[in-house]
Amino acid sequence: MPPKKAAKKSAKHHDDKHHHAKDLRRAYEHLGRVEILRHVLSGHGDDIAMLVDLAQRQIASGGVKNAADMLRAAEHLGFAAILNRAPGKTEVFGDLMTAVDEEFERLEAKARDHWEAASPDPAMSRIFEDSLKMAVIARDHGAYRQALELVRAAEALAHVKNGKQKPGPKRVAASSNVRELAAS
Repeated sequence: MPPKKAAKKSAKHHDDKHHHAKDLRRAYEHLGRVEILRHVLSGHGDDIAMLVDLAQRQIASGGVKNAADMLRAAEHLGFAAILNRAPGKTEVFGDLMTAVDEEFERLEAKARDHWEAASPDPAMSRIFEDSLKMAVIARDHGAYRQALELVRAAEALAHVKNGKQKPGPKRVAASSNVRELAAS
């Protein structure tokens, strides 16, 4: 038998323009979902509104990766708020319970590790700490879906870097019901 061929290594490297475009698209998609959630929650999303405002400021200054992570956190907070209103809970046991616990612990540890390396905005610090605290409370009360959404919100916020990012060629803007991609 002839020896197996070695796997080809990809010579394709993504440049900063590719990463910027990906982050810009992520911000746009998260913003759309957050706007839907804000409509559904009708006035019960102060932290979500604050994150949207901070994200829009990041976009204006070229921080689309930060904006995408802030909007991802806002999205998770929105789903956690909806789950808080949902009647009843799904029973979790056996292997599913183990998987949920492991994922919760992994996300919580990842969030705390990344958070310690950042020097965050005070408003984001409060949202981060509240999200983790409420995640533990939700988990302890058997609201596992809500707990996972809240810990994912904290983990997303932990990815936000302090300081300016390189501005890219495009930005995403949002107003109450309008989303647009515009050239800078």
